[in-house]
Amino acid sequence: MNPIHDDFLLECATYEDYLDIYITRNDLRFLRNIRFCRLLVELGYRSTQEIYTPEQFTIRKAAAYEAMYPIKKSLILFHEGIVITDPVLYNLAKREKSNYQKILSTIIFIRRRQKSGFEISGYIDFESSLKKSNLKTDDSTDWRAVFKMKTLLRPKPTDLSYHNSRSNVTLYNESDNFAIISDHDRGLGFRHKGDRKKFFISQWHESSKGDANSSRTMVFSPKYGHVILYDHLVRKKA
Repeated sequence: MNPIHDDFLLECATYEDYLDIYITRNDLRFLRNIRFCRLLVELGYRSTQEIYTPEQFTIRKAAAYEAMYPIKKSLILFHEGIVITDPVLYNLAKREKSNYQKILSTIIFIRRRQKSGFEISGYIDFESSLKKSNLKTDDSTDWRAVFKMKTLLRPKPTDLSYHNSRSNVTLYNESDNFAIISDHDRGLGFRHKGDRKKFFISQWHESSKGDANSSRTMVFSPKYGHVILYDHLVRKKA
């Protein structure tokens, strides 16, 4: 993500204003419906460029503003000042700063069993989730409340992956840091968008490894059960 290339977003007060950039006079003349014109833009029929979702628009506009008008501020981490005893949260707190600095990129695999007995599980891009929390997007996780144990961390339909066993719904989404890979032989994998290195979940159960500098850590806590942390050490460009 290059915020400099997104500086035009600062001229868009709303997401609709952003979509309107790609609407032509002929679109309005022949379609005569602004909402339908905007829908065509969202679906990618009016531009060869990537069209941002409302969530991406919010994040990228904020990043463009920060690039144009940087504010000098000290790094404030969500876990700071909190005494953390839960092993899962303790391990996430240790990784928060390095994820924020993009030295490390962590994917969290977590399951939550509901009272009905059904499970919700998913893979969460930790850094992306922290960023959304900072920006207070509609689907953001309140990480301060999570570290205080006032709310539980759980997968969302907008995370890297989401599975609800009750409704039998499975969703996959790209994040700012990772693209989803589906391989016939190796199954689910992730490619880091920064250094383009990839790893497959199955690689820790096989003799062959992926080409990423990655590791897998399983952590247990009475509150969360077994949680798996996939850490990718981001390789900087030479």
